[in-house]
Amino acid sequence: MQLQYQLVVLDLDGTMLSSEGELTAAVRRSIAAVQAQGIKVTLATGRRLCRTLPWAQTLNIDVPFVVHNGAVVVEPDSGAIVYQQGIALPAAKEILNELQQLKIPYLVYRGEDQGEIGLLLSQFAQHRSEFLTYIDDQVQSVDELVLESDPIKIAVLAAEHRLKPLLDDWHRRYSSAANLIVYQSDNYVGVDFIGSGCSKKSGIGYVLKQLNLDFDDVLAVGDDFNDLTLIEAAGFGVAMENAPVPVKRAADYVAPSNDEDGVV
Repeated sequence: MQLQYQLVVLDLDGTMLSSEGELTAAVRRSIAAVQAQGIKVTLATGRRLCRTLPWAQTLNIDVPFVVHNGAVVVEPDSGAIVYQQGIALPAAKEILNELQQLKIPYLVYRGEDQGEIGLLLSQFAQHRSEFLTYIDDQVQSVDELVLESDPIKIAVLAAEHRLKPLLDDWHRRYSSAANLIVYQSDNYVGVDFIGSGCSKKSGIGYVLKQLNLDFDDVLAVGDDFNDLTLIEAAGFGVAMENAPVPVKRAADYVAPSNDEDGVV
């Protein structure tokens, strides 16, 4: 397939990967064929660096990729961080104080340059298995959390009936200090607080500056609300069939689902 675009941006989970987290041979061949035309391919994901770098290297990606939903941009060969924006420390402390008062469990990521483990206060240790299942595979319990710099992310997870009533108020009060990304998983709701203005669009915007390209040069593919701003900004935005209806409505094209090799 001949493409007029110079950069293809792919989400991982629910888009490039199957529901089992696998990369099919057909998708891999399709990506290689695009690269053979001289078109750059990169990734934009909510995952951490260590859970994204292997995929970038497997796919021979040679331009920076985006992790933590735009808060961090990474050079693929070395895994070096070329851009990082956290939550301003005063705002982060305010958010954490409120979560403490509400007794809502959370993970804190201090920054990719300080290790990639989510820190969980010991008082929330009984929720460790939930975080391991729904959010992360590396969680470290700590008795006390001391923040001395802007954290990359605060990840919150709780039952739907606990978080849903808080979301509108959080969006209203914290929107100037942090971007809130909301996920739904079975009976749980997850909220990621990341730096103000951070999104996959902002992260790819940084990459485009390095490549001297514009969003008109981008074909972007995604499946969820955290892909929405990028799909809207791209020269050609693609939503997967498994995406929510508002995301599909915003796209220029709706591809088959991730389990049908829709990226192909």
